[in-house]
Amino acid sequence: MHTIITQGFTLEQLLEAMRPIIRHELAHAQTAPAVAPASTDDLLTVQQAAALLDVSVATIHEWKRRGLLPYTKLGGRTYLKSADVLAAGTREQRTAKPSRTKGKTGH
Repeated sequence: MHTIITQGFTLEQLLEAMRPIIRHELAHAQTAPAVAPASTDDLLTVQQAAALLDVSVATIHEWKRRGLLPYTKLGGRTYLKSADVLAAGTREQRTAKPSRTKGKTGH
């Protein structure tokens, strides 16, 4: 960290000198992500992962909870690598849900 000596400046002079720097940094921060993952194309949200595998969001959360699907938290959001999602989809057996119409006949 750099040391800044402000001796001889009033608070107002210091603030006036810092405003353009802060404006520049804020403008730059809005255009660039705060954390840039190595390859953002490989990262999926939970919803995208569920859609990719045609499973429910609850299934993705269950796989995460059981440790079957590694994930990363960035800025409060959960991201999953597409390769991990596809691997988990091939590992986990999908079972057919029973039909709601159990043996109904036309009688």
